Amino acid sequence: MFLTSRRNWIAAVALAVVGSTAAAQYPDKPIRLVVPAPAGAFADIVAREFGDRLSKAVRQPVVVDNKGGASGAIAYSYVARAAPDGYSVLITNTGPSAINPELFRAQGLAYDPIKDLEPITILCLTPVTLVVKADSPFKTLADLVNFAKANPGKLSFGTTGAGQLNHLSAEYLNSLAGIKTVHVPYTSGPAVLNDVLGGRVDYMFYPPASAKGFITGGRMRALGVTSGQRTVALPDVPTLAELGYPAFDLSAWFGLAVPRGTPQPIIDALGKVAREIAADPSYADKLRQQGIDHVAHMQKMTHEEMRRFHLRELERWTEIVKLSGAAARN
Repeated sequence: MFLTSRRNWIAAVALAVVGSTAAAQYPDKPIRLVVPAPAGAFADIVAREFGDRLSKAVRQPVVVDNKGGASGAIAYSYVARAAPDGYSVLITNTGPSAINPELFRAQGLAYDPIKDLEPITILCLTPVTLVVKADSPFKTLADLVNFAKANPGKLSFGTTGAGQLNHLSAEYLNSLAGIKTVHVPYTSGPAVLNDVLGGRVDYMFYPPASAKGFITGGRMRALGVTSGQRTVALPDVPTLAELGYPAFDLSAWFGLAVPRGTPQPIIDALGKVAREIAADPSYADKLRQQGIDHVAHMQKMTHEEMRRFHLRELERWTEIVKLSGAAARN
């Protein structure tokens, strides 16, 4: 008994020493920043802006590695299997972290976002915006909801596929408002957009930064945004929470994570520099220019608070995916 306890104590001390030594030297070689999206996507924009600043802060190259595809599973699986040494860092996103586990439960995932990864921080987020064409008879969200209540199944909404944020937002609104509308899935955002502008689909949920030009150009009308607070991209557009649905707070957030088993001193060191970068006003300004919202309050979370946040998000989005019926169609 004594020998076993002593061995455990010696092992714990050894691990702490190794971790401390690694943290003292970290980083002493290039860091790979893995992005679960192709170049040009929101996650890629966030990664490249953050990566440039991280490289300057730690005086080491930061290589952005785009591993898009499989709804983020390729990138997540890669980092989940990487050496837990702080040199493979993942750009996290709501979809692969919180939506995929339920959406692909039947098929299974090659990673577990809770068991395989250690969250570091949240960098930013972006909601989606409920938009209709400019000459739509629906001037407000109330107009759309009231019509849908009086005419079940008459309105249609377009999405980029079952289980995507735009689809889940529409189904969540249907649930909260007690309405029934028809889901029309497409293979791309521009394809949905064309049919909304052409009047073949009644409405859609679209990223505010992408929708802004159509709105200011007089081709579309925004009825509300899905975030808890108004978005920097469309500050004059009310949130759905303001419009009578206080439970509505759905956004795509972006953060950082490393493989589970990474020494705590390295997690702490990476977290410290990441939060300093995220808190830099010039970084927030760069995000705003891209229509991406800064979330200073989320960057103050401790490592343990981050873990609890990820668990809550997984539970919350699991229920929304179930509500939407998206998993049953995959």
